[in-house]
Amino acid sequence: MVMDGTAVILTLLGFIIAFWLYKVQREDKATDAHRFFIASLPGLKISITHAIKDLNEFKKSLDLDKVVDPVLSVSLNDKFLEKVNLVALNRYYAKNDKADLERFNNLLVDSNFFGDYRDYITNQIKYFRSIYLEREEDHSGDISRMKNKIRDVLDNDISRFEEILENINMLLKDHS
Repeated sequence: MVMDGTAVILTLLGFIIAFWLYKVQREDKATDAHRFFIASLPGLKISITHAIKDLNEFKKSLDLDKVVDPVLSVSLNDKFLEKVNLVALNRYYAKNDKADLERFNNLLVDSNFFGDYRDYITNQIKYFRSIYLEREEDHSGDISRMKNKIRDVLDNDISRFEEILENINMLLKDHS
């Protein structure tokens, strides 16, 4: 009976230690995911800053006879969030930094926007350029309406990038 009691106590003690180790491991993974995420944000911030600048230059070039294509960073669509353990990162914010949890969730949503933006805007510019050249050759179109339409799109996109940049700055505020 003493041996059975000892076996039960040792089994329970083993379970307690295993659960404790599991909890510590989860916290370590969450902390590591957060460190990687914070270390990745400055690069994303630079890419978004350059995207804003490039889009503004493209918008200005619409007023000139020679339209230049924006040179958007490939880093915008390198899917950097796929490199992060999002479950562990969410666990980190939920437990350790509830104030930034909403900002983190907003960045997850925004990553769909900037992750696909480079391909999207490149296709839109190609479409705009082909229609522009077509109408220029035919002398048949009101190009100024097209330019205004694309300016409106660019203004909205630039505003969205500026909001994303502000969100990133808030996530980085305590880590600079």
